[in-house]
Amino acid sequence: MEHAHQLVKVTNFMLHLMLLLPLQTTTTSSGSGGNPPMNTNAIVGASGVAGKSSTDFVGPIGTIASSGRERSHLKGTGGCNRVVFSSSRIRNGSIAPSHSKHSGLFPSSLCQLYEFVGDGAERVQIIFSEFRLPSKLGPTECGDTDILMVYYIVNDREELVETLCGDTLPKPILSDGPRLLLELRSSYNNTENKGFTGDFFFLTNFGIPAGYQPNQSECTFHYFRNVTSQGWIQSPNFPGAYPRNIICNYFFHGGPNDFVHVRFTYFDIEGIRPCDEDTASDYVEFSNFVTRDRKYAMYCGNWRELVVRSDGRFFRITMASNDRLDGTGFRALYTFETVQIETTERIEEASIGKVTTTSAAGRLCGLLYPVTLFTAASSTTGLTKIIIISIISSYKLIKFRQD
Repeated sequence: MEHAHQLVKVTNFMLHLMLLLPLQTTTTSSGSGGNPPMNTNAIVGASGVAGKSSTDFVGPIGTIASSGRERSHLKGTGGCNRVVFSSSRIRNGSIAPSHSKHSGLFPSSLCQLYEFVGDGAERVQIIFSEFRLPSKLGPTECGDTDILMVYYIVNDREELVETLCGDTLPKPILSDGPRLLLELRSSYNNTENKGFTGDFFFLTNFGIPAGYQPNQSECTFHYFRNVTSQGWIQSPNFPGAYPRNIICNYFFHGGPNDFVHVRFTYFDIEGIRPCDEDTASDYVEFSNFVTRDRKYAMYCGNWRELVVRSDGRFFRITMASNDRLDGTGFRALYTFETVQIETTERIEEASIGKVTTTSAAGRLCGLLYPVTLFTAASSTTGLTKIIIISIISSYKLIKFRQD
């Protein structure tokens, strides 16, 4: 009987052990810090759109984005669904909040984070193609409604720079460094909510599409006459706000007989005249040299029409911003104009005789420069030498000199 009783105890012990082991294994795997189950409605599909479900996704999800009900590093955003995009795996794509298949609306009490992580000198640019988060208070006041918040992340610190709502398409957003965070919060049911759609880009050209940039970590661009005679320049991220604490240089290199003509079609640089350090202003500077040119003043504020012209083949434009208020920058059309040199012949008749001379006439193509002709007649009569120099222009008159 004792042996039978012991056998029953051993059998019961084995059964209990077999039942407990799977429970312990499951508990260990979920509490060991592993990733929670993925939400397929918040990953990036093969089409590059986040927030829209995709069944044709190719490749491991973790190589492009991570998502799930993870705790955000921002205060008050615990439990938000987060999607992380890394420039090492994806250079550009689209984002949009998940919508209900039946109503076409995203649910209330939704918190969605979109985090972008660039590398080195990269910056993140967001360009919206659709935006509809209606506000109860009006087009410019968000209040307690569905909002999209924009955070700069610098030195692992988050700074809320903008809160977006309404149905007006926001201007482009450019990060202050290699990282950017967007947070969508839906707080109530609204039958008008359509959400938003935005394209994101990891870039190194500061949102300036044209020009030769020798160093990706510097906002310096060169424009050459032998590449194009005309083109557009703009401030970083135009028509969105330009970054803070940035200096951008635009260098123009013309031919031997060229000058540079620049016409600004839009100019909004935060500041107060005279736009110097005492006024804590951002500014735009013009120069015929690499160094400061006293001929030109600093420019800031709003200008409806602004035209500048170089004295020669080289010209520099510099835009500098501080860490205070922001403007939306500038856009300008530049043109390399050429001074053509023509050779003419003139016959001068005077009492001293008839002389034929060749003179060079400088004529500016297309703009205001005066036409200047240099002619000379000379004759020797006995011991007296007469030299006649005539300068014919819109400004000068004939000058005689007798030796």
